[in-house]
Amino acid sequence: GSFTSTGLVVSSKLPRFSDMYTLNIASADPKSISANKPVEFTKSVTKWFTKDGILVEGLFWKDVDALIDEYAKEPKKSK
Repeated sequence: GSFTSTGLVVSSKLPRFSDMYTLNIASADPKSISANKPVEFTKSVTKWFTKDGILVEGLFWKDVDALIDEYAKEPKKSK
């Protein structure tokens, strides 16, 4: 399915004093026929940084791309 028709809402959460980062992707119009189910991941930000505190952007974007792919995939048809 295409998600270009309704647009997306992307939100993120990083609670104070926590290393757990949550990224959420949902349809801007959840009632739309083309809306997919919202998806999210929660991961430790330590995954994306070197021991010297440098962000390894490629690792972060790999996780973001995987989440986008998960959102975009066709929903399973229930029998």
